[in-house]
Amino acid sequence: MVFTLPRPRVLLGLAAVMALTASPALQAQTFPSKPIRWIVPYTAGGPADIIARAMQPKMQENLGQPVVIDNRPGGNANIGHELGSKAAPDGYTILYVVPNVVTNPLLYKNMVDPVKDLDPVAKITSQAYVMVANPSFPAKTVGEVIEVARKKGVNCASGGGLPGFGCLWFKSHSKADFTHVQYKGNGPAMNDLIGGQVDVMIDLFNTAMPQVKAGRANAIALTGRKRGMPLPELPIIAETIPGFVLEGWHAVMAPPGTPAPIVNRLNQAIHAALADPGVIQRITESSIEVTPSTPAELAATIKEDWAKYSRITQDAGIKPE
Repeated sequence: MVFTLPRPRVLLGLAAVMALTASPALQAQTFPSKPIRWIVPYTAGGPADIIARAMQPKMQENLGQPVVIDNRPGGNANIGHELGSKAAPDGYTILYVVPNVVTNPLLYKNMVDPVKDLDPVAKITSQAYVMVANPSFPAKTVGEVIEVARKKGVNCASGGGLPGFGCLWFKSHSKADFTHVQYKGNGPAMNDLIGGQVDVMIDLFNTAMPQVKAGRANAIALTGRKRGMPLPELPIIAETIPGFVLEGWHAVMAPPGTPAPIVNRLNQAIHAALADPGVIQRITESSIEVTPSTPAELAATIKEDWAKYSRITQDAGIKPE
């Protein structure tokens, strides 16, 4: 019997097949072996960029590789979303996301689908908003705001994003005359609220709190699931409108098909960064809550938000442009 050795070309082919069929667990054992690119679809110095850069050193320490932040602003974050969704699913590209990854496809055509085009890795933060009013506005509670809207109408301002959905939600719930006035940014909206051009506004704490403390705006209610900082005595809207929860969040996602062991390794590094006291202090100083999650918990948040904001846009008659 004569034995023949495999030819070099055959050996190379077998090696390639073995590499391609290596188990995800085996891939995770060697992950990461090179720098990781973290796409942040916003400008340097903005809230998302500040949080990412606060986390970056501790993530690098945990992973043993550089984490390179790549700011890619534009297109309401969809430029960054596209880059993240089309990157190789190997864990070496991750994407910073906020709720517009969910709301973009409800407002615009040809947007990245947060369920089909991206995989969840971890939530980073959660944040409620606050409804404020001009001091001369007669309503002091959510119920009174609705009554005023039913009698003579209310202008509800926002700087866009989830607060805008909140104004639309008030309208669909109350069946009253709520007019959403959207501004290009929270600052101009707050200026008009102070000036009396609009009645109420749903806003971020960092924009609203200085005006509330100065007496230029009245705080009416929080939009979160429970009462809490920075106004622990203030009621939540859900106490008057059951189920009304409007919470922003920041999270990390990965290209679709990223192996679960690699996703879990990234999740571990994110949790490690968010457990650091210095990182926690840097994030929470803006009244943002640190809420690291599992990939499944982030997926559930996205699913819940998709259902919620789909219903709001349908009630408002909004179709993707």
